[in-house]
Amino acid sequence: MAKEFEVEKVLYELRKKSDIRVNGFQIQELKREKSKGDVGIKTKGKIDFLCKYHNFTHIFVSEFK
Repeated sequence: MAKEFEVEKVLYELRKKSDIRVNGFQIQELKREKSKGDVGIKTKGKIDFLCKYHNFTHIFVSEFK
């Protein structure tokens, strides 16, 4: 059974992560060599939820602009 998320709550939780930035409908994640390691399996599930059901895109970046 899939856990149901609320979009605003998920975005709030993602914005607290230092390795993730949300710009509009784009989720930017730092590449592994530059990251601080605060993105775990639960965070990946939230990103997957946004990408599959709410048309967000997930990209890896070397640094935030």
